Amino acid sequence: MTPSLLRLFVSGDVPTDSTAVRIVFERPLPAWAWLLVVAAAVAVAVWSYRRLQGANRTFSRAVRTVLVALRACAIVLLALLIAGPSARFEKTSVERDRLIVLVDRSRSLAIGDGPGGTTRDQQLRGILRAAQPMLAEVSRGKDIDFIGFSGGAFSLGAAGVREERDPVDPAIGEADGERSDLDAAIRQALARSAGRPVSGIVVLSDGRMTVPIAPETLRLLERDAVKVFPVPLGSDARIGDAAVTATEAPARAFVRDRVPVEVRVERGGVAGGLSVRLVDAATGAELARKPVGDAAEETIVLDAAADAAGPRRWRVELVGEQDGGMRDLVRENDAREIPIEFIDRALRVLYVEGTSRWEYRYFKNLLTREKDVESSIMLLSADRDFAQEGNMPIARLPRTKEEFGRYDLFILGDVPSGFFSPDQLAIMRSEISERGAGLLWIAGERSTPASWESTPLADFFPFRPPLSLEPRTGASVLRPTAVAQRLGVLRLSDDEDGWPEALSGREAAWPRLRYVQAVPRARLKPTAEVLADAEGAGASTMEPTAAVTRMRFGAGEVVFVATDEIWRWRYGQGERYPERFWIPIVRMLARESLARGEDRAELSVEPPRAAPGESVVITLRVADEEMAQQGGATVPVEIVAGDGSAIARVDLVREGARATATVPVERLGAFRAVAQDPAFGRTEAPFEVVRRDDELRRGDTDHPALADLAKRSGGQVVAGDSVGSLAALLPQRAREIDESVLRTLWDTPAALALLLALLGLEWIGRRVLRLV
Repeated sequence: MTPSLLRLFVSGDVPTDSTAVRIVFERPLPAWAWLLVVAAAVAVAVWSYRRLQGANRTFSRAVRTVLVALRACAIVLLALLIAGPSARFEKTSVERDRLIVLVDRSRSLAIGDGPGGTTRDQQLRGILRAAQPMLAEVSRGKDIDFIGFSGGAFSLGAAGVREERDPVDPAIGEADGERSDLDAAIRQALARSAGRPVSGIVVLSDGRMTVPIAPETLRLLERDAVKVFPVPLGSDARIGDAAVTATEAPARAFVRDRVPVEVRVERGGVAGGLSVRLVDAATGAELARKPVGDAAEETIVLDAAADAAGPRRWRVELVGEQDGGMRDLVRENDAREIPIEFIDRALRVLYVEGTSRWEYRYFKNLLTREKDVESSIMLLSADRDFAQEGNMPIARLPRTKEEFGRYDLFILGDVPSGFFSPDQLAIMRSEISERGAGLLWIAGERSTPASWESTPLADFFPFRPPLSLEPRTGASVLRPTAVAQRLGVLRLSDDEDGWPEALSGREAAWPRLRYVQAVPRARLKPTAEVLADAEGAGASTMEPTAAVTRMRFGAGEVVFVATDEIWRWRYGQGERYPERFWIPIVRMLARESLARGEDRAELSVEPPRAAPGESVVITLRVADEEMAQQGGATVPVEIVAGDGSAIARVDLVREGARATATVPVERLGAFRAVAQDPAFGRTEAPFEVVRRDDELRRGDTDHPALADLAKRSGGQVVAGDSVGSLAALLPQRAREIDESVLRTLWDTPAALALLLALLGLEWIGRRVLRLV
């Protein structure tokens, strides 16, 4: 039947590309029901004409038979129209299934543990080149969707021109992603193919995942019957990746000061001897070196000094002890640079003592003899004619903020608090908490710490009130803690632990301390750190107590020494043990004052370590309000990279003596914020942008994770040199789509015309017979 003829019987357009035409009903009836309909139609027609007589009996019998047939046909036609006849033009199409290829683009692919020392990224590119024939074959029956992933999924372009059957050669770009989130990549890839059949997912990755595959993702793969076929990259064997994960060092220090550098090292499964060394980044000269233990994670403290003022860049490095160096997956995380500025001036100390006790007599000699230390020593019990000692002698205690501001460190011995006026104590509190001056308490039997209760300096003790302490029972010996080693203090020998065995021995009499105040650890404040414990000597069974305690208070730092008998260690030893005990503590406390001490302005960056995408707050604090008013409404600050190049400029908005700005950071590395203005000169603050979830912190592959994913999804692992076999493993999931078109017949003009024709013919016949 031609389309033009079909238009008479159907409503709407007639498809020209259908393969067949069928008649269907909206309300279909079985065959036996149609037989009943026909029989009923004939019966009704016969019954309706049975008694009717026409004028010509012979002629009327034949015509009446025709009229019966017409009425029966009209009834049957009406039943057909009620059943809802339609013409179904058959048409089907095939929906191709899709192959998803997930390509890892994270930074771990830069690791060179592939065959022949190639990087994982080079291995991946080689696999893709070798897979071109297979991919071209697959593309004849499937659509291929290339998706890159790191922290998320992103398109890598079309998989070739399907009509021309071109080989697939996606532009995969550089492997520079900061994370490996395969879980999110799978979910996003399935979302992109929603509603379409997925033949499988091919994953080219080293298995490094910062986020594990979630159970919900596995259920999603199971629901859609999608199999995963991983192609592992990199080495199956664990090579190990040692790393310097963090460093901490003072931003400023005195010239010739032994500066502690705290280095956190992760061995990362690397076998053999390892050492961490501190070198001068400019000259390459080694400044210090220490071995790394067998622990998985370790904190090592190195120390070194500079003999000239100015900025320095030190670098900590991991090195192997065996011949040939260290075999390590990622060399990038084996070193870190540390900027330190050295100030060439003597550190200034104010030492106030109550009586001429033995500790005073020897300690003040250490201060006056120490190079680079200028001391003012005040003995309050001395006669008026007594010449106060120190190379900066004073005749009275400081009274003004300017006089107290000359000192980097305050040392208070067994001094009654009543010797200081409330104003003097308030100034000292301000100098320590705001300017960053240090405070060293040396306990005594008479006044310290008992007499300092309810004074402005009472908060500067690292333990909770009451401040009155009982002495320990019996003799005691000191034993340093790991905190002291981390800070580079209480290293009285060159041994590995820095502590002479003789000082910890319980049998020898000369290192025993007869007077040590008992500071129970339960009374320590939450921010306090114990540098050394006091333990019972000889037969003493008294519990250990805190003997040397450190605490930060505002910008300053406080150390409390619970004994005044360090002088006893001179017995047969000279000054070496007392000097190594006191001088590093003095230098550590005085060093804090360099952060603000002589600057007319201070620049800070918080947090000092941020992640890409976060923001840092740069704050400038000017020394006084008058100086702050000399500038404009904003203060320009440059962001300087490690190579000295300025990469950005930020304007801090002034609010009195303070100016701030919030700056988003994206670029990784070590930077400095530098502010320069005629009103206050130049000031700077370092900060670092690091990855919170470092892609290279764990460089080893995780092929078992890929194998587990393949097993749980019903797929299988495919080796890189067997990638051509993938075509045979992929299931055929293409499906036929019914695109048939339905056109109704009951509401067409032809149906109405046919019904009217039957009824009209019957009416004409009745008129001819003149039926009554």
